[in-house]
Amino acid sequence: MTVDSMADFKPVISAIIGLGGYGETHLDLFNRDVEKGTHAAKLAYAMDVDLSLRQKVCDQLRGQGVGLFESYDELLAQKDLEAVWLPVPIDLHRVYTEKALAAGKAVMCEKPVAGCIDDIDAMIAARDKYNLPVAIGYQDVYDMHTLPLKRRILEGEFGKIESVSLHACWPRNSQYYGRASWAGAYQRNGIWVMDSPANNALSHYINIMMYMLGPDIKTSAKPVKVEAELYRANAIENFDTISCRVTLDSGTICLINMTHASEETVSPYTLFKGSKGNLVRTTDYLQAETDQGIIRTERNTVEHSVWEHMVERFGKLVRGIDDDQIGLATLETARVPVAIVNAASQASQVANVPKKIIRTVNLPSGHTLKCIPGIEDAFRECARTGKMLHELGRFDWTQKAGVFNMTNYYHFAGPKGATVIS
Repeated sequence: MTVDSMADFKPVISAIIGLGGYGETHLDLFNRDVEKGTHAAKLAYAMDVDLSLRQKVCDQLRGQGVGLFESYDELLAQKDLEAVWLPVPIDLHRVYTEKALAAGKAVMCEKPVAGCIDDIDAMIAARDKYNLPVAIGYQDVYDMHTLPLKRRILEGEFGKIESVSLHACWPRNSQYYGRASWAGAYQRNGIWVMDSPANNALSHYINIMMYMLGPDIKTSAKPVKVEAELYRANAIENFDTISCRVTLDSGTICLINMTHASEETVSPYTLFKGSKGNLVRTTDYLQAETDQGIIRTERNTVEHSVWEHMVERFGKLVRGIDDDQIGLATLETARVPVAIVNAASQASQVANVPKKIIRTVNLPSGHTLKCIPGIEDAFRECARTGKMLHELGRFDWTQKAGVFNMTNYYHFAGPKGATVIS
């Protein structure tokens, strides 16, 4: 069953928790669902801790017949409610998921699932206890290109995937780090959030890389070792720049280089190198390079966007309908990128980039942007050579990577060298 064949589908009675920030994106998802005629979900309720701060959107929702609440418990008590969508801060993901499941509601939880693997494992236990669906909002998994491409990898079109490199530079300014009390932080209210490019804005790309490398169509790859260098250019607690090498149980080596401390935007670029050919994945296109030639596929040609497919896939999950066309981001698959970030933090202490080399850009908005000069070209060279940042020898401030064994990894003990609430 596809988007165009869901006329007889009974929409899942749903609620959005949180109307500000990313909650606005979720509201748009439901509007698109109606406009496109998918009817996979019906927004019946919404909740925010202070509705008076969202007067305009509340008036619109009331006009659509949506019931509004300031209490999560009262919302969960609605008997016809079937599922909750959780675009809430990272530290609330576990408790809000557990409460929803205990109340008999399915959950669509935003990424990253949590700040630590301990919380994700508790969410898995709650899901299994109450036998209710939980999906994660890693939208790239729901892209209609994802499963066909993963099948091509599994069927051996590119041979054995021997290595993968991912690099991205997404500048983030002082406004970004001032947006919330947990921005760039290890914890909020004693709960791990581990906010960083690798566990928030760019976590999508670690997640989809690991999902594509999974040993079967539904699972993600299993990392067994992490080598990591972590740096901060901004006045934050956690890192804003990471160079990381991940070894999988299959023997595949994955190189990850990401930063928010750059002046140039470098869109996420992932190169899968196989024994029979290569695969390039970007935000705009997919490119297969084999003995059959180079075949490029634009990713923006699908009639219905990935957002509608995410709503559709979750609706089917709640209704118990399987789907072999649209991928599903589960708690288990989404645990993998968090485990990598946790392991990297246990492997290496965050080092400050020397102030003397940091460039501060004053933006027209009045905000400032901290930049590491040359980081963009350095990451490109890392991708070309398969080296980590310190291995290039380009900067005298880099540090040797720390190493962490991820075999039987079930507890995040906290960032190396940090004093935090246990």
